[in-house]
Amino acid sequence: MSLVEQTEPPLSVVPDTSIGVLVIESRSTTPLGPKIVFADERIAKLSGYEMESLIGSPLGLLYDRTDLSALIEKLPAIAARPTHCYMDRVLMRNGGTRRPCHWTIRSTTREGDSRGFFTLTVKPIVAPVRITTPAASPAPPSPKDGKPAPTSSTPKSSHMMAATPPPLPPLDLTASDYAVSRTESISLAAAGVAHDFKNALQTIKSNLELAAVSTPVGGKVQGFLNEAQLALGDAEILAHQMLAFTRGDAETKRVFGLGNLLTRVSRLCSAGSGIRCNLFVPPALLCVEGDPTQIYQVLHNLVINASQSMPKGGTINLTAGNADLRADNPYSMPAGRYTVASVKDRGCGIPPAILPRIFDPNFTTKPDGSGFGLASCQAIVSRHGGAIRVASKVGVGTEFLVFLPSTDAEADPDTVFTTGEDAGSTASLVSGSGRVLIVEDQIDVARATRGLLKHLGYESIHSANGEQAISAFREHLDSSEPIDVVLLDMTLPGGLTGMDVAKEIRRLDPLARIVATSGYFEESNRSKGKSGEFAAILPKPYSMAYLSEVLEAAIAH
Repeated sequence: MSLVEQTEPPLSVVPDTSIGVLVIESRSTTPLGPKIVFADERIAKLSGYEMESLIGSPLGLLYDRTDLSALIEKLPAIAARPTHCYMDRVLMRNGGTRRPCHWTIRSTTREGDSRGFFTLTVKPIVAPVRITTPAASPAPPSPKDGKPAPTSSTPKSSHMMAATPPPLPPLDLTASDYAVSRTESISLAAAGVAHDFKNALQTIKSNLELAAVSTPVGGKVQGFLNEAQLALGDAEILAHQMLAFTRGDAETKRVFGLGNLLTRVSRLCSAGSGIRCNLFVPPALLCVEGDPTQIYQVLHNLVINASQSMPKGGTINLTAGNADLRADNPYSMPAGRYTVASVKDRGCGIPPAILPRIFDPNFTTKPDGSGFGLASCQAIVSRHGGAIRVASKVGVGTEFLVFLPSTDAEADPDTVFTTGEDAGSTASLVSGSGRVLIVEDQIDVARATRGLLKHLGYESIHSANGEQAISAFREHLDSSEPIDVVLLDMTLPGGLTGMDVAKEIRRLDPLARIVATSGYFEESNRSKGKSGEFAAILPKPYSMAYLSEVLEAAIAH
C-alpha cells in the first residue's frame, strides 16, 4: 500500500509516473521548515536538484514560501489525521522557476524508527487550476435562496485550505525575479552548510582547547596548537559571514583597532612557511569604525597576495599609523584623519601595464584566480569611507596602503581578535560544580562538551534527543542528584524540537536553568537569553572560557 492514500477528487494532471515523493521530519528544525530525509528520482527531476542535495535541505527549498508558515502551523493537525490532506501550490525549482503542482501530505512512521515523519507527493498540474488560499472564505450566496452554494462532495475535513481559491498567480519571471529566487536558493543551502560547519568547528575547538590545557605552556606542541587556534578563528569568521549572507544582515558597525587584526594576520600567514612578517604598530594608533571581520578579510587577502608574490620566501612589512591629510596630499585622498595599514612585500612586483586594472572585477593574472579578491577588498574599504592605494615596481616589490577614517572613540570590548597566544591559557576559566544535562544529537559535539565540563569541575549527562532529555530531567528532579543546568541544542532533528523540550522541562520545573545553544545563533543573540525564557544564549562554536562564564551565571540565575 502506498504511504499516501489517493482519495482526492480527480484532476487534470500528467501521468502518475511523474509523481515525486518526499519524506520530511515531523518538526521544523530550520528557519525554512523541516528537513528532507528522503527524496526520490522523480522529485529530483521535477525540481532540477540532485537527490543528494535535496536530502538534508529544508522543505522551503521546494515548497511555496508564501504559504510555508501556514503549512508548518498545520503539521500537528495533519499528524492527527488518519488520511492525507492535499493542496495546490507551486514547486520552487532550481534556477528560480516555479511550477504549479498538486501536493499531498500525510503523517507516516518509518519501520524501526520511533520518530514521526510526513510523506509528501508532488504532481505537476497541466490544466489551469486555482490555488487555494491559506484562510477559509465563505462561499458565494445562491441566486435562488440566498444560501451558500453547495461545496464539493469531498468532505471539508480532508482539505487543508478553502474551496474557493483565487486565480493562479502568473508564473512569468523577470530577470530580477530569477536573480532573487536564485539568491534565496543559495541562501538556503548556505544556512544549512553554515550550521553544520559550526557544529564541526565546535568539536574541533573544544578538543583543541582540551589539548592546550593538557600541554605544558611554552613547549613546541603548544606552538602548533596556537597556530591551529588561529586557523580555527578564521573558519569561525567564514561561518559568521555565511550566516550573515543568508539572513541579509546589514554590516555590523563597531569601533575597533587595527593592531589586533594585523597581529593576527601576521601570525597566520607566516605559520609554516618561508615568509617572515615584521609588524610595526604604534601604541597611540587611533581606532576605526565598521565591521572588523570584513576589514580583517581585506588585510588577510593583501598579506596572502604578498606571500604569493614571493614563492621562495621573503619578508612582509606590516605597518600601521595615523595620518592627518590635507587636500593636496600625495595619495589623492580627501582631506581628513585616517588610520593607515601598509602591506609591503619584496616580491616580483606588478608590471605598469597591469597595475591600473588590478581592482577591476574578473581581472586576474593567476591561472586559477577569480579576479574578485582585490575588487572585493576595494569595495569593502570604500563602504567604510576609505580607499586602497598601491605602488609597485617590477623586481623590487609592492606596497598596498589601506586608508580608513579614524575615530577618537575607544575600541568596543567585544571586537578584540585573539592572536593565538592565549590558546592554552586557563586564566579566564571559572571552575564550578554541579550537574549539567547536555541535550545534543551530534555525538562528537556532546563528547567534546563533556570533556570541557569535566575540566571545569562539572558532572554531565548526555541525551541525544528531546524525549531522552525530558526523561532524564524527570528522573533526576526529585532525586538527591538533580540537574543544575540544561545545555540544550535548539535544532534537534526529528521528534521534539529544542523549544518543545524547553517547554516540557519548564512544566516539570518552572525554575529550571536552561542554556540554549545552536549553530544558527550568532554573537548578537547572547544578550537575548537573560531577558527571555533562557538563562543564557550560547552560540556555537563556544570556547571553554565562555562556557564556564555562562554556567556560573546560569547557576546564580
